[in-house]
Parts: sequence; C-alpha cells; structure tokens
Amino acid sequence: MDNNNITYDLLITNGHIVDIANNMNQVSNIAILDGKIALINDEIGGIQYRRKIDAYGNIITAGLIDLHTHVAGGLRKIHQEDLMRSADSGGVNSGITTVLDAGSTGAYNVGAFVNGVVANSKTNVFALLNIGTMGIMRIPEVRSLADIDSKGTVEAINSRPDVLKGVKLRMVSPAIQELGSDLVSCAKAVSSASNSLLMVHVGDITGKSSEAVKLAPFLLSRILDYGDIVTHSFSHQPGGLLSKNRPLDEIFEAKKKGVIFDIGVGVANFSFDSAKIMLDSGFIPDTLSSDITLAGLYDGPVFSLFDAMGKVMSLGLSLTDIVKMTTLGPAKALGMENEIGSLQIGRTADISIFELIEGQFIFHDVTGATNNGNVAIRPKLAIKNGDVMPLDFGPRPWGWLPNQE
Repeated sequence: MDNNNITYDLLITNGHIVDIANNMNQVSNIAILDGKIALINDEIGGIQYRRKIDAYGNIITAGLIDLHTHVAGGLRKIHQEDLMRSADSGGVNSGITTVLDAGSTGAYNVGAFVNGVVANSKTNVFALLNIGTMGIMRIPEVRSLADIDSKGTVEAINSRPDVLKGVKLRMVSPAIQELGSDLVSCAKAVSSASNSLLMVHVGDITGKSSEAVKLAPFLLSRILDYGDIVTHSFSHQPGGLLSKNRPLDEIFEAKKKGVIFDIGVGVANFSFDSAKIMLDSGFIPDTLSSDITLAGLYDGPVFSLFDAMGKVMSLGLSLTDIVKMTTLGPAKALGMENEIGSLQIGRTADISIFELIEGQFIFHDVTGATNNGNVAIRPKLAIKNGDVMPLDFGPRPWGWLPNQE
C-alpha cells in the first residue's frame, strides 16, 4: 500500500507508545482511517492527513479499561445523587474508552441500563448483573433469598451477552450473615448457568462480620474458577484477602487456577498498609480499577482511574505494570482481548493519551494514611472509534493531579 496516496483522518505523532500485547515501548506515530488503526510507523514523511495531534512528551496506550465502575447515572436519584456517574463522565470524558459497570443494576431493572445508558453512551459500556434483583439501587441489595431471582438473572444475561458479561456479588452484611456460604454458592450457580464470569467484592464494609472472615478462604478454594474475579485485593476490611496481617494461603492457589485479582480502589476498599503487605508477599494483582462513585470522585479517596494508577505506582509498580493492568489485563478478563486492550492495525481506534508529571505528590487512602510518589498521571484525551473526545476539567478544584508537598 502506498501511504502517500492515502489521506488519513487523524495522525498522532511523537508519542511514546506502550502496548503490552505487541511488546511495544517506544516513540512512534499512529494513523487512523475510517475509525480504525491504519498505520503504526516511526517514519511518516509525506503522509497526508486531515487532522494531526502532536503527542510529544505523552504516553499513548490502547484505550484504557476501567473494570469496576458504577455508571448507571440518571437511573437512581433525581436530586443529590451521590453514587452513580454517567458512563461518558467516567469514560471517554475522563480519558477512558471502556468501562464495566459492576452490579449497579439487577435482573429487574437492567433494561433501563441497557436501553438507556449503554445505548446512549459513546464509551464502550459493559455490565455485570447484581445477584440482587434491584442491584445497588437499593442497599443492602440482598437481605434474604427473596431478593435473588436466579432464573431471571440467567435469562437477563443470556438475552444480551454482548453487554452483560456476568454476575456481581458483594460479600457483605447483612447478606453473608443471613445466608453464609449459600450466598456465594448461589451467585456461582447463576454464573455457571449463564456461562459468564463472576466478580466478588471481598471485605465486609458494612457489618465487618466474622462470617466474612470465614467465607473468604471458602470463596477462593471452593467457589471461584478460571476467569472469575476477586475485586478489592488491597482491602483492609474483615473478609478481605488478609488474615492476621498476612495473605491468605488460598490466594496463590486461586491464582494458579486462573482466578483474576483486581485492585478496585473504591471509597472504602483500599489501604496502603494492606497493599504493602500483599505486594511484599510477591502477590501482584492482574487488573486495576477505580470502583468510582460520585462521592469517591469529588471527596476521594478515589478521584479517578488515573489517580488510582498513580497510587499504585507510588507503591513501586512500574508504568508497564499499570498499563497492563488497565489495558490487556481487563481485556482478557472480559474475554475481549481480540477486540480491545491493544494497539493493532485494523482494530477499532480506541486510544488513551496521558502525561506523566514529575513532582512530590501525596496519595490518600480511606484510613487517612498517605503515600508519597514522585509521579502523577494526567489524562490528555481519549480517542473513541477514531474520534477525539472532549476531556473533563478533573475532579479537584485545580484539575486532575493530586496534592503536592
């Protein structure tokens, strides 16, 4: 193909491309045509284009994927909403091209999510169906078995498997105190019957019960299979992955059988002390997600997926690590690594561009602890289906970056 006879729709130049799937970590250029990646090349002399973005000094990756969000904006409160974001606010307008809503809706209200949120968002939006019929539109979402419709949940997932990727269970009180192991067994049965994945929230943030502590090893050793997901891997809450300040033995066996571990920062599910214990043991999670809500967006300690990326880098993980955790890792978790999660010629042009800012930054967790880092990350823009998306100002009064010393 003679590139000089093609006029590309968009040319991105001089950016540092980090693409884990294709083992690419270098400055190069990307050309986009008809919404697809048409060219990745170090040499662009003579190339014709309609629009150009000079990405000098910026990182270019496959469109970032946030594997744990709550983006059922508009389906809950009409006034003083403190939980649900809009999908594009948490997606393309935050520099992210794909989000997975983790259990905001259940079998009895997911129609509004699919027909309202998914259909009207520029962001790629997928969802896990809450095991509770109304999702977290009603909290607690499960009080007893009367709040679960296994057959209805399976039917809902099977009706739209292109959007509904599986089941979400929060292993929290009062459900675990009332139902114990029957709760996790029920969720797994629905996941198996619908041939879909199961994501389980660990750490009892509501009741801090001893039942949660007993259930965590059972979940890891007896329930979860290849492709299932544990979210909140760095939780300090009872029923998380730590027992007496050491990782559960069952974690490493679960990893061997293909269980996926997600960080899932969240408002109440991440502590630096827990993260350091887990990392020092040699445990490295597979994915990094925000679990962001409106409260966590503006009041913290989440703020954004990019803030979460900076948090994890402050703990010693590399840029390559966090790019893998927010691109190829979640793409594989969704079973979509042949569609998203990497920069490949011929694929849909979903791209994230962001900037590494050097300084002395202060990152916060829910316990009030802080961790200092010398790098923070500021999104520059997302490109979705080849189109440049507008970027929000950021969650803080001064924009995207965390506090500095």
